[in-house]
Amino acid sequence: MVRAPNLRLSLLARNNASPAKKRPFSKPAHSSAVMSVTFVGLGLTGENGLTVQGLEEARKADAVFAEFYTNLMPKVDVRKLEDLLGKKVVVLSRVQLEDEGGKQIVEAALGKRVVFLVPGDPMIATTHISVRLELARRGIPSTIVHGPSITSAVCGATGLQSYKFGKSVTLPHEPGVPGSVLDTLRDNGKRGLHTLILLDVRPEQSKQLTIDEAAAKLVVADPGLQSSLGVGVARIGSDDQFVLSRRLETLRHQEFGKVPHSLVVPGRLHFMEAESLKAFCGASDEDLEALR
Repeated sequence: MVRAPNLRLSLLARNNASPAKKRPFSKPAHSSAVMSVTFVGLGLTGENGLTVQGLEEARKADAVFAEFYTNLMPKVDVRKLEDLLGKKVVVLSRVQLEDEGGKQIVEAALGKRVVFLVPGDPMIATTHISVRLELARRGIPSTIVHGPSITSAVCGATGLQSYKFGKSVTLPHEPGVPGSVLDTLRDNGKRGLHTLILLDVRPEQSKQLTIDEAAAKLVVADPGLQSSLGVGVARIGSDDQFVLSRRLETLRHQEFGKVPHSLVVPGRLHFMEAESLKAFCGASDEDLEALR
């Protein structure tokens, strides 16, 4: 009897005989069950912002790391977080993540299941992307458990529609306003788009540029912005969240309390957005009229 050729073996032989192709990233060398990193978003406020999925991932991890410098989370308590997870949390600094490339996370993941806890939603900060790329280059699989972020929560807090936001910018602590920030405000404004202004954080001092400071810097850099409408958003997602819509000239004298803070400069408004700013942010009809 003549047996038909084993097609599976033939394909394997053919693949083994072909020259290896260069790949930018390595394939996992071990089972992902014992060699992986899961990026878990902590959300907006503290340890209570963890999703059920994120909590489960952290509890079954062999090692847990965290960083709290890409965004201030004043209500996070590392001891409470450790109690919640039932294990130690190693907090990494900016130097350890950016200058050292997340070396501790990468080395721990070579033989363990690792969870990396980050403020807000993972990958919003470029630092997290850099760490994930380094893992990929080393053949270490990674996954993401998403969490609430200012980029999405600001829509719920203000009533401004997500698809009408243009490019966001970061306003630094240093004196003056970068030309790129003013250019973005003008470009978004010409297209009728809203601008989310992220305010610079100095984690080593637990400080952040505040809404009133940001408004003052903007109107000094460009006096034409004095009459522009702004929406200050403080401690979004917290019980004491505070959102207020006023002209920038007025916001520069307004106290918003504890950080974190963000600032939005709206573009043209849909009638539902105008109604939302009035209902939820205290905007006046006079201030809204120019943006209808």
